Formats: sequence, structure tokens, C-alpha cells
Amino acid sequence: MNRISVARWLSLGSYLGLITFGMAWAITLGDVPEQQTSFSLLFFAPLLLPLRGILHARDKSILWGTLVSLIYVLHGGTIWWSDASRWHLGALELLLAVTFIVAGSFFIRWRAEANAGANPAP
Repeated sequence: MNRISVARWLSLGSYLGLITFGMAWAITLGDVPEQQTSFSLLFFAPLLLPLRGILHARDKSILWGTLVSLIYVLHGGTIWWSDASRWHLGALELLLAVTFIVAGSFFIRWRAEANAGANPAP
């Protein structure tokens, strides 16, 4: 398995994990009142916008996904820093978002380098 496919699967797994974790946090893990569950699920809806392109490994969608996941870096870091009872949830959200940003960035870069090396300009 080469580094491009490792970065691809790591970025895809962390992005899908961020979506799954966000939904689990809104439904069961967090102390969200039952009347506000659907509203709190909307907080993770922006992750669904670039999902199709991320599943198909499109560079622009991965780039947009990294920009969207910056919201969750801030949210996770804030929860980790400020909420003593749920710091572990914030740390996990932060870890998933940062993993996607780093792995997605390396995937785009390494694949571009591999494509440039395979097709040198005349």
C-alpha cells in the first residue's frame, strides 16, 4: 500500500468518522435535550455538502471539506478547553477534524506529484 492510498483512506475514514461522531454526539453522547436533537444535528450538516466529491476523491471537494472541518477544529478545541465534563468528546472531535485536514492535504499533494511525474511536461 503506497502513501497516496494510505492518505486517501485515512482522510476518508476521519471524515466519515467526524460525521458519525457528530451525529452520535447530537443523539446520544451529548446531554442535548430531546426537543433540540434535530436542531443540534444541523450543526453537522455542513459536513454533508462536499461528501459526494470526497467519496470520489475529487481535489476541490477535499479542499472544501478541509475548510468546512475547520469549524469542528474550533468547536472541538473549545469544548476540550472549557467543558471539564465533556473534554474527551471535544478532544475526539478535534482529533478527527485535524486528521482529515492533514491527511486530505497530503493526499492531494502526493497524488498531484505522482501525476506530474507520470506525465512530464514537454
